[in-house]
Amino acid sequence: MRGVLLFLFLAGMSFATVVGGAQVFKKDFFDPSLLKIDEGKYLGSFVPNVDVTLPDGSVKKLYDLMNGRPTILLLSYYTCEGSCPLRIDNLSKLIKNSSLKNRDFKVLVLSFDKEDTLEDLKSFVSAHGPFTDHWVFGLLRGEDIDALTKSVGFKFFYSERDKTFVHPNVYIFLSPEGRITRYLFGISPEEKDVRIALTEADSGKVSFSSLVDLALLVCYTYDPSRSTFVVSPTVIFGGIGFALFGSVALFALISGRLVRREV
Repeated sequence: MRGVLLFLFLAGMSFATVVGGAQVFKKDFFDPSLLKIDEGKYLGSFVPNVDVTLPDGSVKKLYDLMNGRPTILLLSYYTCEGSCPLRIDNLSKLIKNSSLKNRDFKVLVLSFDKEDTLEDLKSFVSAHGPFTDHWVFGLLRGEDIDALTKSVGFKFFYSERDKTFVHPNVYIFLSPEGRITRYLFGISPEEKDVRIALTEADSGKVSFSSLVDLALLVCYTYDPSRSTFVVSPTVIFGGIGFALFGSVALFALISGRLVRREV
């Protein structure tokens, strides 16, 4: 028994050591919980107005690219062979095949890999396009990568063993003023979730095309444990109460008619 306990202890020590109270993981061992975004800390914060290099080589400010519209920010990298293209492709298909294609918003894809080049960007767009006019693809410089990712709580690291980046899969929604309004996690968002999150991001601006979405916003509430919007308990209980009230009223009406007939 002592031998088993000693083996388990030594095995644990081979994965991590403690330095000054902080856990330091050795090469190729990583705790994925470290990538978790503390939504409460960042929601409501503003992203920095960083410089973005576009496919034609020109440089524009992030806020200029948003152009006063609610924006979905995707932090990705163009040489990714894993979740990044899936996250982008799935959102692209969703926009093309739903009423979202007629909605006024932007999708901003920015690389957090300082080694990405314009050739990488163009190859990616060519391979995964065509994209609707909502989409903007760009590169960031090293200091702007650091500023933007920190402002939204986006953490990532490079795995030498796998030759790839490990990072959260998240769609980040920004208001037209650049304020963080919602995180949707995963690689395959639902139309309902995107529509409601865009309505949240739109800072309460009402247009004819968004009236239905505003109704959805009233009826649904965000469930962070599932990263999706679910029917609000208020609506459920309100509907039950309304149904009960209607049933009582109908019963009273029928009873009144029966009494009158008997008389």
